[in-house]
Amino acid sequence: MKSAAKPPYSSVWDVFVILVLSMGIVPTLVTMGFDCLSGIGTMASPTGQLGQLKMAMAVSAQEAALFLLTWGVMWSVGQDLATVGLLWRNPWQDILWGIGIGVVCIVISPLSEHLSRLIFSLFLDESTVLEMLFRENMLASNLIFHGQPRWLRLYMGILVVFIAPIAEETFFRGYAYSVFHQRWGSVGALLLSSLLFAVVHMYVIHFLPVFLLGLLLGLAYEWRKTLVTPIVAHGVMNLLVATAVYFS
Repeated sequence: MKSAAKPPYSSVWDVFVILVLSMGIVPTLVTMGFDCLSGIGTMASPTGQLGQLKMAMAVSAQEAALFLLTWGVMWSVGQDLATVGLLWRNPWQDILWGIGIGVVCIVISPLSEHLSRLIFSLFLDESTVLEMLFRENMLASNLIFHGQPRWLRLYMGILVVFIAPIAEETFFRGYAYSVFHQRWGSVGALLLSSLLFAVVHMYVIHFLPVFLLGLLLGLAYEWRKTLVTPIVAHGVMNLLVATAVYFS
């Protein structure tokens, strides 16, 4: 998967530069631009729909920047995304394993969430923990819900199920894992990329579940030697979660 003559990255700092740009600066600039334009030209639109559209644009900009900046850094050193596993090896096996791992992730997620709640309950009262959990669940439910226009629900579904898994797995399980792997080996790369994956989601109660999901996706990448399996697993997991949130 890796070229001995020319590694697919420059330094560990590249990982953090890509994250800062894609998760912070680019979405902020997009939302600032949206606020300026909407304040001038769309005053007649309902505030709720404007807020939903603004959120969709911010998430889209974030995922696009994550993927394009990763590709750009690799292109700058003469590599392509196939170097970190964005390629087909055994298509049907990769897809089927991805579906299975996605279902396993969904089964493990509520168990790890319950464990996390128990841990936080040792230091905080139950009502505080439940309130934190509710706020974090609302972040996910705001992405896809009945109040959105149909076209926006469809777009957000495509973004969450297809685009986000490709962008995030390319960066976290492909690029970041490869950067960390050369310096700290498989175990260090697995732990660090999963930790980074959990940190950028900015959860508290769900930090442990997201970290464990990152570990499972990282193991799938290491085992299958392709990003297809973790991408499919990530997409299946997001699809099941989005469906449950939408109909809840």
